[in-house]
Amino acid sequence: MLPFAGLGLLLLLALVWRYIPRDGPSTPAPPTPEESAALAIANFEQMPQRTIEVSSADFSLGFHNAPVTVVEFSDFECPYCRKGAEAVREVLAKHPEEVRLVFKNFPIDTACHDALEQQLHPFACKAALLARCSGRANAARFWQTHDALFGATELSEDVLGRIAIALSLEMGELNRCMASPEPLAKVKEDIALGRTLGVTGTPTFFVNGRRAPEYKNGALLRVVEHVLAGPAQK
Repeated sequence: MLPFAGLGLLLLLALVWRYIPRDGPSTPAPPTPEESAALAIANFEQMPQRTIEVSSADFSLGFHNAPVTVVEFSDFECPYCRKGAEAVREVLAKHPEEVRLVFKNFPIDTACHDALEQQLHPFACKAALLARCSGRANAARFWQTHDALFGATELSEDVLGRIAIALSLEMGELNRCMASPEPLAKVKEDIALGRTLGVTGTPTFFVNGRRAPEYKNGALLRVVEHVLAGPAQK
């Protein structure tokens, strides 16, 4: 009988423990969308205003005189940058006439990012050159390549080649461009600019010169709409 008595005691203790109120810390509830938006905007307003050079060599979408300019520093081999590209598409879809996007390359690749101590994205520099050279004569080609690169699950020499073929790019001209110093110099210029602005990872977004601390879950859209609302809402 003793073993059964012991088992019954253990079951009783388990039931009592289950229903004893515990005063320990509880898991905090996740923030509401309104709280997340308020936090993103508050953090954005604390960021310093920076002057970011934009030239005719940069690829952009939207009107040049749009009230909001979003400058994106991105890496075509970065998985988070795919999410960043989705966030930007959401912004442009909702505000096509009010927002201008400027794309800057910031590949985390030692082939063109001289300040890196460790290789992370070995095809990011080639992807950046492919995109720039594809848009050399036609800017729309850059954005087609941009979308194809971010649509790939991973990059490799074969994937880059297949993208070029799928977009019907002229391979001889493309290879000459990618081997020339001009596109590489522009990529390195973007990297240097990003470093002076404190960019250390990708994607990084600046909205009218202020860094957007967050971009996921609609945060970038909230910040843009906050800026569009004007001083009365700040």
